[in-house]
Amino acid sequence: MYSRILVPVDLTNIDQLTKALNVAAQMAKQNDATVVYVGVVDAVPTMSSRTEGERIKAQLDSFTAEQAKTHGIKTDDHVTLRGDLHLHVGKDIIAAAKDADCDLIVMASHVPGIKDHIFSSNAGYVATHAPICVYVIR
Repeated sequence: MYSRILVPVDLTNIDQLTKALNVAAQMAKQNDATVVYVGVVDAVPTMSSRTEGERIKAQLDSFTAEQAKTHGIKTDDHVTLRGDLHLHVGKDIIAAAKDADCDLIVMASHVPGIKDHIFSSNAGYVATHAPICVYVIR
């Protein structure tokens, strides 16, 4: 049913993604699909010769290999640079899914708080605007 499953990951908060990572891995096994882990990075200038995107790509490559070994699934990764520092990364996640030719997005969400009644969450934005299926895990 699905061939490429996109999972947005924040490498600084992996412990909060466990459920989403497990669901994506299970769905990949059931569908013989590839899980594409995506990291969205601010494209801001740094003093280092190594860009933030290159640094995250190296970390994401390592994380992706670990997930493939742990779950016994096919994996890939993708880094998306965002040039404008808008409020949320929903548009970037949807663009990454299109760039990586994914047909499903599995993403973690938090329990809504008061802030979410004022500003939409990333998962809410993606679920509302993505042209493909979105599975939000809380």
